[in-house]
Formats: sequence, structure tokens, C-alpha cells
Amino acid sequence: MLTDQGFLIEQNESKPVDPPQEKISEYIEGKRLLPPGTPFAGPWQNSRTPYSVELMDNMSPFSPVQYQSIMKAAQLGITAAIECIIAYWMDENPTEIMYVSANEGLLIKWSEKRLEALIDSCGFRHKIFAQTENKRSRRTGDKMFSKHFLGGALDMVTARSGAGLRSETKRLAIVDEADGAPKILPGDDGPYLDSIHARTNAWGHKRKVTENSTPTTFEGLIHERFLLGDQRIFAVPCPLCGELQPLEFDKIHPDTEGGLLHNVYYLCIKCNDAIFNHNKTSMLNGGFWDPQATATMKHHRSYQMGAQYSPVGMFSWMELYQKYLEAKEKPDGMKSFTNLYLGLPYKETGARPDLEKTLKLVGAYDEKTIPDGVLWLTMAVDVQRGSETDVHNPARLELEILGMGAGYRSWSILYKVFEGAVDDPFSGAWEDLADWLEQGGAIYERSDGMEFVVQIGFVDSGDGENYDAVFRWCGRFDNIFPCKGFGAIAKRKGEKGDEVGIHNFKRYRAQTTTRSGGALFYEVSTNYYKGHIYNNLKIEREGDPTKKQRPGFCDFPRLRGPRYFEMLTAEERRKDGSFYHGGRRNEALDIRVYGICASDVWLDAKVLEAKATAKSNGATPAQVQMINHKAVIERIELNTARSITND
Repeated sequence: MLTDQGFLIEQNESKPVDPPQEKISEYIEGKRLLPPGTPFAGPWQNSRTPYSVELMDNMSPFSPVQYQSIMKAAQLGITAAIECIIAYWMDENPTEIMYVSANEGLLIKWSEKRLEALIDSCGFRHKIFAQTENKRSRRTGDKMFSKHFLGGALDMVTARSGAGLRSETKRLAIVDEADGAPKILPGDDGPYLDSIHARTNAWGHKRKVTENSTPTTFEGLIHERFLLGDQRIFAVPCPLCGELQPLEFDKIHPDTEGGLLHNVYYLCIKCNDAIFNHNKTSMLNGGFWDPQATATMKHHRSYQMGAQYSPVGMFSWMELYQKYLEAKEKPDGMKSFTNLYLGLPYKETGARPDLEKTLKLVGAYDEKTIPDGVLWLTMAVDVQRGSETDVHNPARLELEILGMGAGYRSWSILYKVFEGAVDDPFSGAWEDLADWLEQGGAIYERSDGMEFVVQIGFVDSGDGENYDAVFRWCGRFDNIFPCKGFGAIAKRKGEKGDEVGIHNFKRYRAQTTTRSGGALFYEVSTNYYKGHIYNNLKIEREGDPTKKQRPGFCDFPRLRGPRYFEMLTAEERRKDGSFYHGGRRNEALDIRVYGICASDVWLDAKVLEAKATAKSNGATPAQVQMINHKAVIERIELNTARSITND
């Protein structure tokens, strides 16, 4: 028989192929199976995350939207919705697809753990095969970074893969974690997103581009793209009065009992009545995306969403508020909280701390004494070769003893300079420092008579000129280690990071060196610690200098002079998170970086030690897991308080 198109087919042996579904949300409903261990295991239901429906349907073939930019928090399920877009264009309506990840580690993780499960759960593994009949070819069409299927292919590349970004034309481009990539690619490849968008030009109005990311700063890529779109927020109805409103974090209020967080509730902007976490299901299903601006391009939509929208069963308002409380106790905690949980860029304030305000941090205690609140001591040493022609710049070692307390409170206990040659670890300034330590330089006393001893020390190995001297001198002590500063510590294959931010993969890394017989030393992310110090120097004193101050507050002895503070605030913080000294003396800042990093190393070791002890004493895995920095610090506080009672 003849079809309407004039093709001859055998009756009852073939039938027309159904046209692809028009909406991705309709295609995926009930089709994708989420595995056990995920918040909503089983068939995909759009009603779980109703805000993701529009995000998926924007990328449907009949939608006029060409670009969407999603500035999002974690714990929302939006990444899973973007995967549904990929499944649709691989299975239901095959085309050429490019998936771009910020780095190789994220790409491998997504390909192995997310994409493979997506293909199998949607049931189209059989469609993936090499588009070649050459028997000599080794192409399988099913590789880690490449999936071929009839009608198209999915190619996966990283943001730093210039060749991959210059690949053939693509109809669909997915850009994951855009803020994790450089704005400008190295070489002649130009702006990062421009390179990706160029791959879709041949498709004209049929192109589809989705960009998503947790934001970083106001200068980050995803925030810039968000501002170019129509800036949509998700408005939801109050379950009590019906007033439409966006969910904002500052409307979440704590309910405490005995000083502990017991529950949280949300206050409606109209009726001012309490809304609770379980109400979110009906609120989300009654919500819609509300544009707040006019896009610079007609077919560009942009979205912003924080974790306060996370559906019931994923991330509660109680958990969100707990993260907020924890963030206030950590260095740069509010920056991470703003990015990861509010889905908003973080605004850096000021290139350098104000010197006059910093001078007001001078406290009421004397140098070489231990104020109440100090829990342990660290030591850091900076090596200066000096100048033979400048009498004001002699060879020397500069040292600071730092007292650390709960919530990253710090006290400068002593700042001392040892002048002398620094090229021989057994003479000059090195020998003076060793003698000083042996004569009790690392021991200090609190007003109640309790002794505090330096727990750990770091010595900067510098640019290599004094490398051997530093390692040989540190080898004389069990708890003093060489260190070396790097602007940011780069990721190594298979290495786990500290989740401290896009530009700082780790705070520090323990290393051994064959050059010095396997000696242990530490690499330090100086950008991270300088940012932490500058943020804390902005915390102003509250009330009486002898009273307890806010977490992170930096205290200094009463006679500490202005020259020290000039060095402490010498460097300018740039927009990219790096620091520049501009020729100014910065020894005090460098030393404090190493002193605080040493504190982190010691505290991390104490946590591991406490976990090992608990495990050997028969603690359950759940009990061991509960041992963290806070628990260890509370134990140290208890021990120091007990000594006062005993005395």
C-alpha cells in the first residue's frame, strides 16, 4: 500500500513511527527510574519538583526558548531534571548533544554514576552503538565520554578542553557548573561560553542551550548570564491566606528550647502566620516562575532558586537553618552558605581591611599571657634572607605564637624577630630560635596557673633558597614542620577536596619529599587563608575587651604597634580571589596564614584520633561519625574548664 507520503510499505508488516512527544516533562513522567538510596526512589514524578517542569519543557523542540541560565543552590534536584533533558534528546528525539563539565573529576563522576544509570533506567541502552560498518574499527559507540546512537551523539568535554569545545555542530549544549570554568579560555579560544554557543549557531532558532551553576561572586559567569535573562523566581502561595510570594531565607525563623534549635517556621509576608516544612508540597505545586526583568534577548530565560525550595523529603528548613548556624562558626562560612544553599553570589567587601579599624582590635591583655578562651597554641615562622646593602632589612626569622579558640577565635600571644644568618640550620638565627624554644619559649601560662604549650609549628620553606636549612632545622623537632604556600592547591587525580570553594580545592595538603629523606611537609592554600583572615579582621569588638567576642574575632595584645598591623593588612584582595602585596612588607600576614593552617592540621588530627579511640572502645559507626571538630573542641573546653575548678 502507499502511504500519504507516497512510500510503498508492506501492509501489516510495518507501521509509522510515533512522532516524538512535544514536552520533555511528559516524556519523562513515570519513565525514568531513580535508584534506591536517592530521596525519591522509583518512577520519576514531576509533582516531586514541580519547579523543574518549566526548566525541562524550555528545552523541548517546540518551545521558543533557545537559552536558559539557572543559578541554583544544592539540594533541589535540578541536576536530575537537566539529565531528563539529555535523556529525551538521546532517546525520544535524537540529535547532536554536547555536555560540558567544569573539570575532569566532575565529568568522570557524572558519566560513570549519573549518565549510565540514566540510560539504563530509561531503557534505551540498546540504541547506543557505533555508527559504522567497518569491522576493523574498534569504535563501540558506548564510551565514557562519547555515546553514539542513530540520529546523533552525546559528546562530553571539560571547560578546559579547547579542542572539545571546537567540535562539530551541536543542537543541544548543556553547561554544568559554569562558575567552575575560566571566563576566558587559554590560548586563542576566547570567552568560554562564546565558544560553546558558537557550536549551536547552525541550528539557528532550533538551538537549545542550558547553563547551570552554583554561583560564586557577582562577577561569576552564571550571575552575569542570569542578569542577561528575564530573572525568574518561583512564587508560591501561602497555604493559609493564598498570598503569592517567593521563599526567602530571612523569613525562616528558629524555635529554640534550652538554647538548642528545636524547630523552624516560615512567616508569610501578608498574614504573618507560621508555615511549616510539611506545607511546602502544596506550596510548590501551586507555584510558578515569575519573570522579574526583560531579557536582553527574546528567547533567553534565566532562573534563581535557593535550597529553601527543596521539596519535602529532600532538605528541610530545619536542616537549612542548621547549616546557617554552622556557617557562622566557620572561616568564610557565610560565603559557602550563600553560594551553596541560597544559590546567590557572594559579595566581597573591600580590597584591604581598613588599617584604622584594625588598630582598634588591640585588646586588654599583655603579650606572652594566655587570655580566657584560648584552647591551644600554634607557632609559625617566616624566613627572610634580607639584604646585605639595606640595614633595615637584615636576614632574620619572624615568629608568631597564636592562641586559638572555639569558632576560629584567635589571639596573638607573641610576635618575635630573630636576626641573623638563615642559610645554616645550626647557627645564626636558627640556633637562636632553637635555644629560645629549649628555654621555654613555647610554654605560656594562664592567670589560673594552667600551662599552654605550642602544639604544632609551621616554618615557611620559601622559594627554595633556604629549602634545605628549613627541612634540616625542622627535623630537630617532632611537632614543627616545613610548609610552602601556593595561591590555590590544584586537584590531583582521585583526590578528595575540602569543599572550600571553586578557587580553592583544598585548604592544605600533607606531602613527603624524597629530597629530604621522606620528610613530611605541608602545602598551604594561601588565597584561602588570607581570605579567611581578612574576613575575620572585619569583625569589630563588641563591648568590654575582656568579655567574650563573636566567632572569628581576632584579638591582639595591648602594646602591639601599628607596624605589625600594616604588614597584616598589606595585600590587596583581587576579584578573582588572589592577593597582591604591591611591594609592601607582608610578613605578619604570611605568618598568620601558616599559624591558622597549622591549627587546622592539628585539629583535624585530633578528630581522627578521637574517632580511632572511640572505635577501639566499641563505638558504633554512627557514634564515630558524630565525632567532628565541634565535638573535639567541646571536649578541649571541658578539660580547660576542669583545670580551673581543680586549681
